[in-house]
Amino acid sequence: MVSAALQVACDNAIRTARRGDTRAGVALARHAYRLARQEGQPAELEALNALALCQTANGAYIESIATSIDAFGLASLIGDRGGAAHALTAMAGSASFILDANAVALEMLQTCVQAAAELGDTVLATRVHNTFGIIYANLGRFDEGDAHYELGMKLVENGDNRAAIFVPHYLFLGNRAYLAVQRLKAAQSGANETELAPLVSDALERIERVMLISGAEANIDAEARAYFCLGQLRALQGSTAAALAAFVETLKRATIIRHYPRIIDTQIEMSLLYRQAGRYDDAMQALEAAYELADANRPTSRVPIICEGVAETLARLGRESEAVLYRAKTLREREAFSRQNDYAMHDLQSFWQRLVADRTPTPV
Repeated sequence: MVSAALQVACDNAIRTARRGDTRAGVALARHAYRLARQEGQPAELEALNALALCQTANGAYIESIATSIDAFGLASLIGDRGGAAHALTAMAGSASFILDANAVALEMLQTCVQAAAELGDTVLATRVHNTFGIIYANLGRFDEGDAHYELGMKLVENGDNRAAIFVPHYLFLGNRAYLAVQRLKAAQSGANETELAPLVSDALERIERVMLISGAEANIDAEARAYFCLGQLRALQGSTAAALAAFVETLKRATIIRHYPRIIDTQIEMSLLYRQAGRYDDAMQALEAAYELADANRPTSRVPIICEGVAETLARLGRESEAVLYRAKTLREREAFSRQNDYAMHDLQSFWQRLVADRTPTPV
């Protein structure tokens, strides 16, 4: 059994991360784990699963996978099938952001679908549908992703209140808006304006829906997500000024809640628009701001992306000797992240292969 105080501590960590203050969410989850170690293994498992979710929200995917592996091992030890499935779900979510890990992540989620159905675990099912949606969106399988988001939203609307802690309704709406923008982006090559018009309208309608619910709930993170999607949409439409205005609004809100992953991504998007507009000094400022945060949030794929942007900006400014140095730095950073990525993939695949090959009873 997990004490009420420990459950509150874990839920508070998750709720904090879901509302956008991801670093605070991780800190609260670590505090919950310290408390849990005084209660026993079920409490430790609850805290580890909360920590893994918060780490994923914070963009610390490799750390989240390691935490999830620890949580799964503990769940197996104490025979907690639901706890094991929650650990696999977090693992799959983080794995989907690592190159070439989608196949393993989808296999994991299929296992979790079965566990959720057999256990009648609405919270688990909600998380699984959201993670399926993310992976399918990343793979460009937009209809499948949208279908899972719809199923997950229905569970939140009709299920218990705890499901909404793990995957709030606004988060599903935000993910569906982002999917719509990515669908538009994928369709742009080879399509004319008339063919793209329905996709633009759908994306804009979804973004406006997130805006509406964020205003009703005074949810700053939801607003930031909506403005980020709007910025991407306007950029795809070639409306540079409107895109930059939306990204400025994103930054205002993401800075308030210290959502560093979103700040980094927004600065990267703005730097690209600035370069396209010939505003190279502004592009450099955006990239420098992004690097400062990304450098403190390693390992992350964003560091080499930023360095590549700096190299391109320096070249356009005619500072070729400095650009050469940053091209070399880009290569080093990309190789460093690739090595870290490879280590994480090796651990993930080894873990999954052992689990699949093990014919002894396991919690999942």
